[in-house]
Amino acid sequence: MTKSEETIHVFWTGGLDSTFTLIRLLHTSTMLVQPHYLVGSEESTGNEIDTMVRIRRAFVAQYPELESRFLQSILTNQHVIPEFEDINEELETLRKTGKVAEQYETMANYCKAYKIDKIEVSLTSITGEKDSFEHFRNAAAFKSFTYPTIGLSKRDMFKIARKNHWDATLNMTSFCRRPKKKVKACGVCGPCVDAVMSGMGYRLPLGSRLKANIQIPFRNYYRKNYLKHDQSKFFIWIRKKFEGKF
Repeated sequence: MTKSEETIHVFWTGGLDSTFTLIRLLHTSTMLVQPHYLVGSEESTGNEIDTMVRIRRAFVAQYPELESRFLQSILTNQHVIPEFEDINEELETLRKTGKVAEQYETMANYCKAYKIDKIEVSLTSITGEKDSFEHFRNAAAFKSFTYPTIGLSKRDMFKIARKNHWDATLNMTSFCRRPKKKVKACGVCGPCVDAVMSGMGYRLPLGSRLKANIQIPFRNYYRKNYLKHDQSKFFIWIRKKFEGKF
């Protein structure tokens, strides 16, 4: 296998972070890029798949020379991914002292089930999230994960994209967890608030943008303090009521 035929695996959702990782690899490396998407039952799933299809079509139309390296996405139903006891046990231990999102457990099980030794996971420097990342980054369960964007903010990604004329692709990305009719961003979920905080408020309708701005101080407080007060009644109630939904 020559260097140009090597394949790099990427979790891709059609969101800003993973799309940035994807297009940067296509533009700056000679490797084949293999996207993976885990199909769930969230309200945003259909929108994410539609977004990835639109991005792919637009990208290969603009850069036909890169199409052969942009491999067809592998879509896998989350419900058919087996769960491994060793991963579950390690993450249960980690969750006693910090936060590990459920999606990372599913991703870890996927890598083990399908023997993926290395895959890029696009995490960014979000307020209050860095401590959480440091808490689990060296877990054996996540040994397949690499984090190419962890030192970047969403603003950094846009700066790099604008400099290299990739920003049109990033502006096609999706981020809302609860898109309304006609795929309008809700302004209530975490990704919508992050979009506004990252200077992408122009992509939300005015009403949704106002809702997101109101939430910013509360989001920041929660992210900075949930590791300190993870077992308090208030934070347990917040997780049960809103986590994964907003």
